[in-house]
Amino acid sequence: MAPKTLRIGVLLELVQLSDIMGVDVFGNLSTAYLNQVIALDPKLAEFLPHAMNIEFFYISSSLEAATTTPPNASLPNSIGGFRFLPNTTYDDCPRDLDIILIGGPLPTHRPEAADRFMKEAWAKTRVWMTTCIGSLWLASTGLLEGKKVTTNKEFLGTARAAFPGIEWKYQRWVVDEKEYSGGSEKGELWTAGGAGAGMDMIARYCLDNFDKEFVNSMALEGLEFNPGGQASLYYPMKEGERRAIL
Repeated sequence: MAPKTLRIGVLLELVQLSDIMGVDVFGNLSTAYLNQVIALDPKLAEFLPHAMNIEFFYISSSLEAATTTPPNASLPNSIGGFRFLPNTTYDDCPRDLDIILIGGPLPTHRPEAADRFMKEAWAKTRVWMTTCIGSLWLASTGLLEGKKVTTNKEFLGTARAAFPGIEWKYQRWVVDEKEYSGGSEKGELWTAGGAGAGMDMIARYCLDNFDKEFVNSMALEGLEFNPGGQASLYYPMKEGERRAIL
């Protein structure tokens, strides 16, 4: 049975939009969304026992309109064209969420409040997810020492040089355990490569944790996204390459 309430935090300041689009997979599993689409197809009411009340926390430095990528070339000195309204700040967001997702923030962007939030929420939130270079942001806190993780494959060399105490894997996504002080369940760390790998990772998480027919019907097939969630954990290997040496 799906949990009846799911609280998801999304660090959405100066990130690439495609890195955090996996939140739509979660959103399609919500009671609010299902109640709306039942009007189009009453047969979907059979999934109501599996739907969840989902609360999203869109986190930024302030509640002012915040910038994401891509940049707006028509504006001088602009680093972003698309803006969104956060509904909480790093300082005010609860630390004990169910899931936190970090996309790929620009590497020059690192507010002290964000660093403090990640450190304070790390052990209180059971599941942490990163896509693209979001894992580098999290790595800079020191929390990933000794963990198995990945990042955008183009930056694996940079990641290994900057954080040698972390086991960087050449995989589309990696799952490892993490510290969790909020109950008897194990903490989970899910890190992915580029944006597409992040979408596949979130699909895999949902298929592993919620009713598979519900996930496929409401999220994956509905978004025309890899029904069945069968995308591989690994990158395609060229002939002669061995995964063990990467």
